[in-house]
Amino acid sequence: MQIALIADIHANLEALDAVLEDIERTAPGAMIICAGDIVGYGPDPEACITRLRERDVPCVMGNHEEMLLGKRDFSRCVYAGVKSALWARRRVSAEAKSFLAALPASREVAPGIVVCHGDLESADIYISDAKRGSAVLAQLGEQWPDAKILVCGHTHHAAIYTEASGFDLVAVPDQRPLPNAEPCIVNPGAVGQSRDTRAVARYAIVDRESNSIAFHELEYDHATTIRKLRRAGLVPQVVLRRPEGKIAQRIEWYKLRWARYWGERDNAKMREVS
Repeated sequence: MQIALIADIHANLEALDAVLEDIERTAPGAMIICAGDIVGYGPDPEACITRLRERDVPCVMGNHEEMLLGKRDFSRCVYAGVKSALWARRRVSAEAKSFLAALPASREVAPGIVVCHGDLESADIYISDAKRGSAVLAQLGEQWPDAKILVCGHTHHAAIYTEASGFDLVAVPDQRPLPNAEPCIVNPGAVGQSRDTRAVARYAIVDRESNSIAFHELEYDHATTIRKLRRAGLVPQVVLRRPEGKIAQRIEWYKLRWARYWGERDNAKMREVS
């Protein structure tokens, strides 16, 4: 049995379609699971939700789903994320919102495989070092003592962690065996928003028969995504970069401050309605 791991789609339809097509090529018939952040940043939240629903992809709720739904404030989000959450709230259908609202924070998607977004207690925790990895494996042992693989997202970086080998950022593409006895944490990397210098989409394939994992990356039509972002009035980036120079950083700070202010006003209105 092969299981395709995807995460952090971020409403990037071109990246998602490229990944789905590549999964069908490399692992036809594989079960696909998604570790959250279907929405956020990108211009096609509704279409990405539809793609996953059409394929009955088991998903969990990420921090960007929480922000879109008003379940999380904007205090830890950058300007591009706040702006896109407020934009998407007014464009995503009620049916799609109901789908997102019903997503669990974590779930067992196959025997021994659990998926979450950040860690098992919060969608906004970054599993990015050995200390955090060890803490999350302790959570896993308490909640799913028989689980061998925890799939997470959020960091946008492909990685694997075991207590014996430590935390390893994966240089994609890569293929390696999974541990036979001890549990591990796997992050497939981001589909829709790379955090390095290249506009690529990443995913991973777990092969249960050989007990191995293959990390994949591919190029996609990011120019089309950027054109859509511009037309929508969103931040036209598919590789999120920090602004360079003091003036640009100051401008970004003011934009973020105002976006968070209006975001919290919008959250307050949502609470009044509910």
